Amino acid sequence: MLKTFAHRLASLQSPAWLPPALLLLALSSVFIFGAEHRGYFYRGGAHTEISAKNLAIAENLSPEHHFLMFTTKSIDTDGELLYKPYNRFPIGGYALIKLAILPFGVDLSAKIYAARMVMLLFFAAAAVLAYLSLRRLAASRWIALTATLLAFSSAYCLYYSDAISSETAIDIFAVMLAFHGMVSFEQEGRFRQLIIKIGAALLLGWHVYALLLPFIAFGLMRELINARSSGSIPSSALRQLKHATLSLLRSRYLTLGVVALLFGVSVLTFNFTNEYFALNRETPLTELPSFKSMIYRTGVESIINTERAGYLSWPAFTERQFYRVGAMSLPYAFSPSNLEAPRVQYPGELARSFIVLGIAASGASLIGLLFARRDKILLASLALSGFCWALPMRHNVADPYHNHEAIFYIGVALTMFSLVLLYLRRLSGERFVATLSVAALLVFALSALRMSQLSNSYQLNEFNKAAIADFQTIRDMTDGNTLQINAKIRGYDRNTIDYYLAGSSITYTYRAGLSTARPPDFVATDMRADGIASFAPKNRMIFLYEWGDYHRYISESIERSEPLIRAAFDVYIVDNALVYVKDDCRENDLSEKFFLAVHPSVKKDLLGYRRQHGFDNLDFYFKEHAVWLGKRCIAVASIPEYDIARIHTGQYIQRADGSFEHLWEGDVRLTEIAR
Repeated sequence: MLKTFAHRLASLQSPAWLPPALLLLALSSVFIFGAEHRGYFYRGGAHTEISAKNLAIAENLSPEHHFLMFTTKSIDTDGELLYKPYNRFPIGGYALIKLAILPFGVDLSAKIYAARMVMLLFFAAAAVLAYLSLRRLAASRWIALTATLLAFSSAYCLYYSDAISSETAIDIFAVMLAFHGMVSFEQEGRFRQLIIKIGAALLLGWHVYALLLPFIAFGLMRELINARSSGSIPSSALRQLKHATLSLLRSRYLTLGVVALLFGVSVLTFNFTNEYFALNRETPLTELPSFKSMIYRTGVESIINTERAGYLSWPAFTERQFYRVGAMSLPYAFSPSNLEAPRVQYPGELARSFIVLGIAASGASLIGLLFARRDKILLASLALSGFCWALPMRHNVADPYHNHEAIFYIGVALTMFSLVLLYLRRLSGERFVATLSVAALLVFALSALRMSQLSNSYQLNEFNKAAIADFQTIRDMTDGNTLQINAKIRGYDRNTIDYYLAGSSITYTYRAGLSTARPPDFVATDMRADGIASFAPKNRMIFLYEWGDYHRYISESIERSEPLIRAAFDVYIVDNALVYVKDDCRENDLSEKFFLAVHPSVKKDLLGYRRQHGFDNLDFYFKEHAVWLGKRCIAVASIPEYDIARIHTGQYIQRADGSFEHLWEGDVRLTEIAR
């Protein structure tokens, strides 16, 4: 039956609009599945961190701050306003997110939902552009449809399809827009259209340069080779050099490169200018946070700690990139069942299988390009674009946190599937490809459905509803006042707080050793302090206290208690929160990470992505929970509400070989924890 249906689709009578209609039908599944959860930060790890950070940037974008892209603002000891810029990317994507959320006022949940819909629209539009480009290259709607659906059904694509970021769906759209312009230029000579599309794409993302680099290089090489083969190059070496130079200067590829470079420089100039004005016109260019971030990301000036040294070694870096290529080349419907999320590296033999798959996909693309009859430059540029980004940006893409960079290996998947399908069409005809297109549609829909089911394992709806409601209350009560945040519990991190408080309350940073600093007015914390009254008594997750009352209560509780662990930091229990205390505290006591492993009595109490470890990994840095009382430093970390079998905590460092050294550690006596 499926074969008969496919034969009818591929018949001469099937309308030209049918393949794109089927593409849109398949893409509608990403909007349908999991839609009820999109008003919250509903996935664990990098997905939430990326979404919350970028939504905070969009929320803060305004003429008031010179269109500076920043995540937080704080007040220093002199009362000066400080910004934390995230200003090194094109403003276009953030401006579009801002326009999408602007109509929803102070409704935090509605803004999250609207931003996610914008991301899915860009994701779908990127797939449509990929289809339109491949249709021209393959001269077949069915090949274009099948290749697009298979490439866009990978785990990374679907996992990050609604991640709120200019570096995910928006950047993929920008790359596909630029590629469509390149196809129009190569096949029809539409150079002006190419320039316009490149300019629009560069307003949305920098990954466009990774596509342009091989395209311009291959184009210039082809022009020189064609000139030589036509016999138009003079015989003398001097005349050859002069002729080659003039050919390059007249080349549209060189013009394209110069225009793209100047446009990018203009965008960065705008960014640096508004950052300079926002930072009180006192910071030199080389000291601007965005400039320093750029030279760090490109490795010009990099901080290589022991953990990053392991990621940056060439063998580890190469393996990770081929691992990502392999994951991008496999539809999620066929991925192993123990995949918790694309941000999690497969263990052992399974990881090696994906590395082999990535090498095979890259090799298949290369071999296919050797036998391609036309448009080799376009297909080669598309296939190499991911590598042309990863290699110069190795210091940025190497670590697991930036696994979302894998989506830019979609060029390998699109090229590989297109070339394989072209070969299959030569062997079996158009009808066979049409049959595969129907199968690809089902594969895409099943992959989207499976991804939505994976998301359900992360559902924190009740928590998210409570947290959003709590922060709405906190914003209303603290507007115009300073606020210290002392909270990090499962399902929510500092980036999430940045969004919840963006454009309203000021997040106060209490700096080490400055006892004369003006304290904040309020403290927002996930610790319910029973001995003092909350300013938001109806809040369920996040509680609001006056700063002086809260820290007086913590200090008095410590003084009348015995530590449960005696170590570099003594650990106390206060109202079902762990309190880490060190007297005469210095900066080097706080630089290493604290680990906090909470093992539940019942494993099902853990979130889905924690169950593979068997405990809640609530590791934190001191600054995330910092309390300073003179030279005494205190960190307060709340304990989950479920029944606990064991709590193990301490501080650690990670060596270059990936091993860990515990600086101090201990088990908390559970008899001291009241429930």
